Formats: sequence, C-alpha cells, structure tokens
Amino acid sequence: MKLYEAIQTIVQEFGKEIVTNAKVINVFSDYNAFEESKTFKVILKNLIAEGYMDQLIYVRDWANSQNRIINNFIAATSFNEANASYVINCLAYGLGYTKTVPVYSQSAPTQQMGTSSTPNYNTRAQSSSKNSPTTVQGIKLDKTESQFENLSENAQRKYKEAAETYLESIIEFKSDFEKDLGVTISTYMEFDQFTNILPKFEIDGKIKVRYDFSLKFYVLLYDQNNRMMCRKEIYVGQKRTNYEVVQTHIDPSEYHKISNIKRIVVYWEEN
Repeated sequence: MKLYEAIQTIVQEFGKEIVTNAKVINVFSDYNAFEESKTFKVILKNLIAEGYMDQLIYVRDWANSQNRIINNFIAATSFNEANASYVINCLAYGLGYTKTVPVYSQSAPTQQMGTSSTPNYNTRAQSSSKNSPTTVQGIKLDKTESQFENLSENAQRKYKEAAETYLESIIEFKSDFEKDLGVTISTYMEFDQFTNILPKFEIDGKIKVRYDFSLKFYVLLYDQNNRMMCRKEIYVGQKRTNYEVVQTHIDPSEYHKISNIKRIVVYWEEN
C-alpha cells in the first residue's frame, strides 16, 4: 500500500488525531505503508516528535501553508527534500487537504541524472541554519570522534541509532538501478564504535547489463554548503550472482562529525 493510501485509510478509521500519536508508526507498518522507502518511517517519527504533526492536523488552508510547513521541516532537520516533501504531501492528501495524489521518486524531483556524477542540489535545504546542529530523536549529531569516545555506553548507543537514522534519510539515488540494471537495492548505513560510516548495499537480482569485470557504485558525501566531502567507489558484480552485499568505509577524518553531512548521493557507472 502506498503511504498516502495508508494515511487516508487510517484517518478514516481512527480520526485525524491518530497521526499525532507516536504509536501510529506501528499501524502504518501493519498497512505496509513503507514499501516504497523505509526512510518515510524515519521522517514520520520526526514529524511527530518535533510537533509538526500537531500543526498539520489544524491546517485550514493547505495551499497557503504547504510551502511554509515543508520548508520549516527541511530547514530544521536537513532531510532529503524529495522524501520530506512526499511524506508531508501524503499526510495532506490523507487528511483531506488536497485531492492531488503525491508521486514518489527516489531521484531528485527536478532532474534525471542517469549515471552522471553531477548532483542536483537540494535548494530548499540550503536555507537550513549552519549554526544549528542536525538533531534526530532529540540527539544532536555534532560529536567529533574523541567526543563520541567520551560518551557513556548508553549515550553511544543512542547516538549511533540517531546517526544511522539520519544517514539513511538523506540518501539520494541518482541512477534508476531497477530500470538500468534489473536489480533492487536496499541500503543500510552503519555507524560503528570507531565513528566510521559503513554504507552497505544489498543487491537483489542478477545484473542484466553486459560488462567485462565489474560495475562501480559511487557514494558521494556533501557538506551543508553542497560541496563534495568525499567520494567512494565500490566494485559490484564480480561474482555474477543473483544476490550480493557490498559496502565501503568512510573514515571520521573525511567528514569530522555527522552534522556536517547534508546529502549522500549514490549512482553507478560501468567500470
């Protein structure tokens, strides 16, 4: 079920106030509302935790409120614009504020990238305050490697969970892997005890394009000013199997702290 369909169904059954309750996430899961992207679950949790959902249920004029709510949320959280806009527009549709059916695309909404390495900048997110550290689940992601090491074990665990949640929410796919390669991609971000970032890609299906030795996946990190911080290459398809898991490694010296990262761009090229 699409996210907007699940919201509409749940609101019709339980009333619109249900979306302000943190437990509604479990109801969405029961309706398989996150089949398009598990990032939607992260965004919905933040909308509830930060009070945006309370604003949404009292909107009277969606046409005049839409841009303000979306811009404020993106500026405060630095979530990917396409993902955050889609989730909020799904809520507006489910709450009956608009009859326009939201359309989700993994790629940025204004430009098709193919295998190009030049990203489409998230212009709304550029307006976010550079003096306000990224906050997820009430945790500021502004710790350096040494500061993280000085945290208690429990604080480290919570920081790790918040970091992984944030990193997974800002991934932008600039290639259509299913169309181009005939595979589906699931992406996971691991933040380990040494503050390394480990992007992991689960590749389901046999790659349909012809190649000699391997393909390359690229992972690009961008800072809050949309400047590239680092680029990593991953060789894929060497074993020519129907299932593969690959990963790369990003050292803390390459990003300094999580709050410096605004976007993670992923695409593929022939080797």
